[in-house]
Amino acid sequence: MLKAECLTRRGMLLLCVSLLAACSSLPNSGPSTRNVVALGQQSATAEVPEVELIDVNGAVAQSLYQAQVNQSFAQLGDGTSSIGAINIGDVLDITIWEAPPAVLFGGALSSTGSGNAQQTKLPEQMVSSSGTISVPFIGDVSVLGKTPVQVQNIIKGRLKKMANQPQVMVRMVQNNAANVSVIRAGNSVRMPLTAAGERVLDAVAAVGGSTANVQDTNVQLTRGNVVRTIALEDLVAHPRQNILLRRGDVVTMITNPSTFTSMGAVGHTQQIGFSVKGLSLAEAVGRMGGLQDYRADARGVFVFRYAPLSELPPEKQSKWAEKGYGDRAEIPVVYRLNLADANSMFWMQRFPVKDKDVVYVSNAPMAEVRKFLSFVFSPVVSGANSINNLVN
Repeated sequence: MLKAECLTRRGMLLLCVSLLAACSSLPNSGPSTRNVVALGQQSATAEVPEVELIDVNGAVAQSLYQAQVNQSFAQLGDGTSSIGAINIGDVLDITIWEAPPAVLFGGALSSTGSGNAQQTKLPEQMVSSSGTISVPFIGDVSVLGKTPVQVQNIIKGRLKKMANQPQVMVRMVQNNAANVSVIRAGNSVRMPLTAAGERVLDAVAAVGGSTANVQDTNVQLTRGNVVRTIALEDLVAHPRQNILLRRGDVVTMITNPSTFTSMGAVGHTQQIGFSVKGLSLAEAVGRMGGLQDYRADARGVFVFRYAPLSELPPEKQSKWAEKGYGDRAEIPVVYRLNLADANSMFWMQRFPVKDKDVVYVSNAPMAEVRKFLSFVFSPVVSGANSINNLVN
């Protein structure tokens, strides 16, 4: 009796081992949770790059969310309206009047000694690299950073000692310095800035707006070494983002439909498009039909992404920097979220999904066992049903 019981237990043990071994050979929709986690411990080889595994918690989710919020034009501040000030390369038109008798710029006198005011129009001049223009009889005049009215007063003041009641008018006929470059596929322009104070949406209008769906269009503003990108939808909806432009700004319209791919134990394995405004992981899980109850491992929700080094937590950045990776290097990163933790429901709402992300949900271990049992017993059940059909 005891011997038979031992044999039975040994048989059950062998059966369990066989089940586990057989489960690993069954078809899968992707790697298990254990296999994905193992990516974080693997050494880099010529064929397989090193991967950074990051467990998502409140701090990680908030950091990624804040980085997305920081993509704001409002933080750059409004451009100072130095518009109207003269700069190198601008072209000026100068006209001088002298009251009769015009002793400096000439003029005919009548027999009674009266005459007409003499008007002298100087050739148009481009402001030199030193920020000056040349005016007859007074020489070089520094105009850099001054308004046309200020230049008028300077010239008038210096002519008073030589001309008879001089009057001066200065106009900027060509604004070559205060420009904004606006770039869009198929149409790029240099938009001059005026005293009216042009804003970002004025630049968008200057190239004819977006040629694609508004939800697929980003607007990128480059100011010096700072680059910010926001969705055109947000720019239109939030007036504070529509800031004044500055000289030298570059406005680029980028049309690139954003998508992510859902894989594994989810409702639908597919590529899903979303607005460039962004998408949270919670929204992404909803769009892909949620997790499958009988297959999904709630502890194994992963986001695969090539992320810039600056996106990683500081302690992770130093590790990669020591290996020679620069700030703009793209690091293969796997973010892991444990949906069995109730707090993850909040973290999901802050975790941003990005273009070309892969959201993968691994199979639960018991799902593999269930799959094997179904694989083993389905022929038996099918055969029994066939026999019953023949008998009946």
